[in-house]
Amino acid sequence: MKLREKLAIFVVAVLLTLVGFNLIAAPSVDILKIGKQAGYEIIANYLAKVETAAQRSLIKG
Repeated sequence: MKLREKLAIFVVAVLLTLVGFNLIAAPSVDILKIGKQAGYEIIANYLAKVETAAQRSLIKG
């Protein structure tokens, strides 16, 4: 293999790695934001409260 082929393979591997990790990390950002809002409360309970509050506001409005 020539040096150019090795560099091309390396560059493609780096790009695929960066894109792959960004796709994996994207949903976890939302989870971290929700976790910060919930504090020490269980996330499932926090989300249930938020959903219930949203439904109540729709019923009143």
